[in-house]
Amino acid sequence: MRLHGQGKQTPYAILSHTWGAKEVSFKDIQPENRAKKKGFVKIQGCCNQARLDGYDWVWVDSCCIDKSRSAELTEVINSMFKWYHDAGICYTYLGGVPRVGFDPEPKDLEDAFSKSRWFTQGWTL
Repeated sequence: MRLHGQGKQTPYAILSHTWGAKEVSFKDIQPENRAKKKGFVKIQGCCNQARLDGYDWVWVDSCCIDKSRSAELTEVINSMFKWYHDAGICYTYLGGVPRVGFDPEPKDLEDAFSKSRWFTQGWTL
């Protein structure tokens, strides 16, 4: 596993995505709440891929940051680069791009990728 930085940190994967309506928040992450949110699908997909790639931990900003505590929110926002830098792998969720199994023309697929919100709002990377 590739890790950046120093120390004895636990290897983890990270998800880069844009926030939309109905994201899973820190308080929503409990099993009885999370699946009700539309944003859970991308978290679940990221976790499944991370497990296949040998990771036990995934960091997802929308549900790993307690936004109700302003001091924590400020600290995490200021350290976002470090979270991404220290991750063993970064997965990107490109909202609006068709899932596998869609058989588009190459031009249509190129358009779908280039129009993903991630390219204009994925500021962390």
